[in-house]
Amino acid sequence: KIKEATGRKGKPLFMPLRLALTGRSSGPELADLLPLMGREGTLARRP
Repeated sequence: KIKEATGRKGKPLFMPLRLALTGRSSGPELADLLPLMGREGTLARRP
């Protein structure tokens, strides 16, 4: 849904998302990280 809403894909989509969720510009793949954080953990990091 984010891809459709923003019109972004790939690195331009995932880099800001990673930075917002983790506070870091590099790290594990988001596909690996998001299941570990869980839905509630991810939503709790929203501004």
